[in-house]
Amino acid sequence: RPVLAPPGAKPLAQPPRAIEIDWSDPDAQVSLAGVVLGLVAGLGAPLWYINRIEKDDERLEELRALNRANFEATGEYMTEAEIEALRKPKWTDRKEFVDDD
Repeated sequence: RPVLAPPGAKPLAQPPRAIEIDWSDPDAQVSLAGVVLGLVAGLGAPLWYINRIEKDDERLEELRALNRANFEATGEYMTEAEIEALRKPKWTDRKEFVDDD
């Protein structure tokens, strides 16, 4: 219900109206495509990265188990070259995190 003003005064608020969108307009179509692609990228990319991190953690745990089994069998741990052959290092593995505050 619109807010009523005293007679002769300006209305306090405009009544709400529905927005009409012409979907045949190319600008509206491009805007809709941008919204859909933005949602897909905005939600899909973080979910994909989380999935990759979980898979890498599983592979890393398998590699640690293999390294422990190798140590029990031979008394030596696997070399860096052997580890890199089984699991490529990620960029975060090569980065040294330093707190320079």
